[in-house]
Amino acid sequence: MSRPPAESRRVNRRKNRHDTHRPLRRGLDSYPDESRRVVYIAAEGEKTERDYINLLNATYGQRPGQKFFLHFCHAGAGLRPSEVVSRVLAAAPSPKDEKWALFDRDTADNRDEDIPAAMRKAAREGVQVALSHPSIELWLLLHFQPFTSQEDGLSDKIKDRLRKHPEAKGFAEYDKKSGDRGKGLGGQRGQSLLGKEKAAVDHARNLVGNCPHGGCSPKNLSFDKIPGPGTETYEEWNRRSGHADDCDPLKRDPSTDLWRLLSMLEIGTEPSAPSVHRR
Repeated sequence: MSRPPAESRRVNRRKNRHDTHRPLRRGLDSYPDESRRVVYIAAEGEKTERDYINLLNATYGQRPGQKFFLHFCHAGAGLRPSEVVSRVLAAAPSPKDEKWALFDRDTADNRDEDIPAAMRKAAREGVQVALSHPSIELWLLLHFQPFTSQEDGLSDKIKDRLRKHPEAKGFAEYDKKSGDRGKGLGGQRGQSLLGKEKAAVDHARNLVGNCPHGGCSPKNLSFDKIPGPGTETYEEWNRRSGHADDCDPLKRDPSTDLWRLLSMLEIGTEPSAPSVHRR
């Protein structure tokens, strides 16, 4: 049987290709030849995290001189922290791609045994972690005010402050309803966050400096290249986050590492902040 023309074979291959599994760009070794920096992100959140990442993409991803795309890998509830790390590892085409895992302490879900294991797995595999203690709602609140009260892994008080803050437009019914009106950040909610990124970063940095460990400092955050998998110890990985080598993540109450992600993307930083050097 004769083979179809070469051009037809190329067309058929394109038709059968699964676009959802194609790399969004080549590995980071090719940067900056590519026009966009792609960061792979996985989170346990069903709505808030996804909407926040979409907000950053839409607002800052196409800013001149600051092009990036945050590829959100999961939008569903129920993942354990270690599963979030596994999800972003599975989603990124190359071990050298930049990867972040977002999860909360949230003692209501009894994650205390899994979080340390997830952190160490992330360190081994070259994944950056944005842990929010107790929840991502702390990061949202920090856009409008500082918050230093230890909540022992519960976020009820934080959500209440967020709903009542006069500048948090649209948050009055946050997490009180299902669907987009529950924990979504569309419309007025997202707009009220924009322009306040520097305040949120500053407030979150101060929490690192006031960490109960006593040896943590936001000045320890490294803007140098992100080492590849298996190239640094857990202590070295931990130190680059601003926290001390032996700082227990379960005792960072309150804190949120989402400021690190924004700083690495050069959002909410002073113009004189050092540029981020990627692998």
